[in-house]
Amino acid sequence: MDIFVEQIVKKEPTSTDMAKRIAIVLGMGILMAAGLFLFLFTWLSIIGLAVFAGAIWLGWYLITGTSCEYEYIVTNGEIDIDKIIAKRKRIRLITAKASAFEAFGEYENAPETDSGVTVVSAAGIPETAGENGEMPELKTYYADLKHPSAGAVRLIFTPEQKVIDALAPFFPRQLKIELSKKQ
Repeated sequence: MDIFVEQIVKKEPTSTDMAKRIAIVLGMGILMAAGLFLFLFTWLSIIGLAVFAGAIWLGWYLITGTSCEYEYIVTNGEIDIDKIIAKRKRIRLITAKASAFEAFGEYENAPETDSGVTVVSAAGIPETAGENGEMPELKTYYADLKHPSAGAVRLIFTPEQKVIDALAPFFPRQLKIELSKKQ
């Protein structure tokens, strides 16, 4: 029997995202003012109209590009994590087998990482409300693994229990023993 589970979480907006949005709006305002000036006060009115309209479109495109979400897909013990930017562009962050996990647990209890470890952060907030209308509280988890191409990797993500349940049967035996001791 095949196991397939997917989950989407939104990336929580940071202060950097807000600063980018403010800079985009300011730049858009300057371009719109320049386009309006060309339209009203020079013989280049068609170019001014194009600059004005282009500024609006470019501002919308860049502002929507600051929102992203992560999609976790578990298929038979393999997790794929994609970053979806503005629901128009998808980037594969990592594909990993649960059998390659060396450590797994809540991120607040995670040991320090070495300097040579690649950190893949795909933590987010729930995209949709639960059955009772409230936003579910997701815990942040980590997984340390050896990736075939990236070497030592620490994956930081916020899976729902169904994602953890889909991965757990494929954990290495030693990891299952360690996790059962913690419970």
